[in-house]
Amino acid sequence: MKTPLPRAAENMPQLPDSNPIPTTGMPVSDDIAENELNSSRMPGIRSLYFLLLTLSALVITFAAHAFPPRLDGTMMPYDFSQSDTVVPWGDDMEPVFINYVARHGARFLSSEKKVDELLKTLRKAESEGLLTRKGKDFLCLVERVDSVTGSEWGALNAIGIMEEKRLGNEMAATAPALLQSGRVEAIATYVPRVVMTMYELCHQLAIHSSHLEIYTSEGRQFSTLLRYFTTDKPYVEYLADGPWKFAFDNFSRNTLPVSPAASMMEGVTDSKRLQKLSLDAYGVLQSLRAAGIDAQPDEWFSEEEYRKCWEVENLRHYYQRSASSFSDLPARCAAPILQDIILKTDQALKGGDNLKAFLRFGHAETVIPLFALMRLPGCYAPLCNPEDVSASWKDYEVAPLGANLMVVCLKDSGGTAYASVRLNGRWIAIDGKKVIEWTRLRDLWQSYINA
Repeated sequence: MKTPLPRAAENMPQLPDSNPIPTTGMPVSDDIAENELNSSRMPGIRSLYFLLLTLSALVITFAAHAFPPRLDGTMMPYDFSQSDTVVPWGDDMEPVFINYVARHGARFLSSEKKVDELLKTLRKAESEGLLTRKGKDFLCLVERVDSVTGSEWGALNAIGIMEEKRLGNEMAATAPALLQSGRVEAIATYVPRVVMTMYELCHQLAIHSSHLEIYTSEGRQFSTLLRYFTTDKPYVEYLADGPWKFAFDNFSRNTLPVSPAASMMEGVTDSKRLQKLSLDAYGVLQSLRAAGIDAQPDEWFSEEEYRKCWEVENLRHYYQRSASSFSDLPARCAAPILQDIILKTDQALKGGDNLKAFLRFGHAETVIPLFALMRLPGCYAPLCNPEDVSASWKDYEVAPLGANLMVVCLKDSGGTAYASVRLNGRWIAIDGKKVIEWTRLRDLWQSYINA
């Protein structure tokens, strides 16, 4: 159901760490309401707590790590240092509408499955006396990850909240006059971290202007649009047993290192088993920066070994989610989102309904196929050999945590409609232009849908 974004009462202080926006119209009990009121009377304490939490997460996130963040792949936190701060249009153009599609922000590991498997393997080796010093150190790290995460598997964390607050501020700064009043609509998948991502960004827009009417919706009713990777039967079958698997398995077998795992356990000679353990260890280590957990992977991996694991994961994302020499099915399955972007823009340009922005929140699996369908720079490389993919298509550039696409529609003084496209903080050229006539851009995108 649609839920208006609630606002604090006129006489209550605004808290930077306000509670999640309610998703239903259910009444709040008197006890809960009283607790909310009491907590709102202590803005200094709550603000200080949130500030310390965020600062501690930032210190860990941007502290010196042995390896560059890009080798964490799609678990790399959003890089704001790459964001453009100047819009590409001039004073003769005015923003009239914003389309937005985004991945959720930084999170903890999505589930305990990988951690549980590692704990089982390492504890068994320990009980058999096969665990080395490095193995014991890694076991301690995995136990710490398990303890720190607790019941928060997959949850948006303090770093993710910081990302969305900043992205909301960037959106408001891009078109401040547009987002002073009118209606904003936002939809999200049913997954809690995606819902919270939507709330945090919308909360920043509400802070920007108290005259905005913001409506948020989330649930399985949006799965065919935002989680088509689970609802489109041919795509689900392609993911499970597509023609890409043979090439991927062959590349993995020839690329994954055995040394990291061999340094943890004695007496294991099965290279396939060692490669799996190395990749599983990488899967935990790549998530720590985004989770705000301080650890240095160079105790177990050389940078080259860590890079090899990234190359394997990068190739998997490329084959499963982008357009490749095997199939463009993943990209074609994103057509309903692109069609929705076109439709919403055309409706907004006609005017009359006061809709200023339409926001969609999903997953890496949502945005990677979409960006490939739209043939955005760096997101579309359909003819790569496995060995060349890492040079032409990089998952950390396409879909880092907090990845987003913002399409700003503009009108000049004569009423002609234009558009500018911002991908992960950078204004990109389409058809050689950073400000392109909307009819040309619409026709281009429609041709990709119809191809």
